[in-house]
Amino acid sequence: MENQKPATQSDEIDLGQLFSKIGDFFKNIGLSIMRFFALIRRIPLENKSLFVVIITTSIIVGFSYSKFIKRKFYESTMILSSDYLNKRLVDNTIENLNLLAAEEDKHGLAKALNVSDTLASNIVGFKAKPFVAENDIVEIEVLKEQLKNVKTEAKNDKITEQIIKRIEIENRHAFEITVRTYNPTVIETLQIALVNFFKNNDYIKRRIDITQRNYLEKKTKLTHELQKLDSLKFIIYDNYKNMAAQSKQGSNNVILSDKSVTNPIEIYNQDLNLYNELQTINAQIYLQRDFEVIDGFAEFSEPASASVKKNIAISILIGIALAYLIVALVAFNKYLANLT
Repeated sequence: MENQKPATQSDEIDLGQLFSKIGDFFKNIGLSIMRFFALIRRIPLENKSLFVVIITTSIIVGFSYSKFIKRKFYESTMILSSDYLNKRLVDNTIENLNLLAAEEDKHGLAKALNVSDTLASNIVGFKAKPFVAENDIVEIEVLKEQLKNVKTEAKNDKITEQIIKRIEIENRHAFEITVRTYNPTVIETLQIALVNFFKNNDYIKRRIDITQRNYLEKKTKLTHELQKLDSLKFIIYDNYKNMAAQSKQGSNNVILSDKSVTNPIEIYNQDLNLYNELQTINAQIYLQRDFEVIDGFAEFSEPASASVKKNIAISILIGIALAYLIVALVAFNKYLANLT
């Protein structure tokens, strides 16, 4: 029992030394950081001429680069939605357009977009990304499947369907397509050309054509069915009118005989349902939701490229970094000379 006490005191002494060393470590780090900042501050003061010359040169280079070398470019983004677009197709298309835009001769790009060579020469490049993140789409699909697999009572099935409809992501097949151009006035023409380029893709074009054809055929059939129902409604109405005239005098009741084999309410309800379906088809034909531009390009007057001030600021920062590097190399060279 007596031998354990000195061990405890030794442990306490070791812990005290440990905390003291940790404190010294952080203190040394703090002093090193302060020495570093002091060195950074001292170098420009000791080498004023070098820093003045380099900063002046940087300002001239930054200004010259902005005014005479780097061309201003403008950016605009449109949102294109299609049931037949997917990320792989869009990425491949944009990559091919960028390869054509990178060529010295822009004739290939002009031919692909069906625009003039002058317009194509103003195109810098394209970018595209999904309007809705893929992770969100995956999460929604998983949630929908989980809801479908939930065993619920029959009365709750409709509620589940309504929930699934409400969590459906709008514009899930939409993509943000950005164009860079040297001339903002060509934006509107470029939008038409780019939309037609996607729309005339064989894969997409065939599907748009068959969808429109199906809509038109369905519209024709619904129109004929509505005409038949209108004729039938007229006959039923005329029949009931005659039956009312043949009823007993003074009675307001219409006596239905075996001649009345059709429920008039069903006829009128069916007519209304077909009419609503026809209106939906007309909307689909007009809106063409399977391929549409949700938001088009806008012509901006301010360039998206870096301004003169920004280029000068970047040039100055690079110049200062270069000045520090020169000072460091000179000091290192002196150190090596002393060693020899």
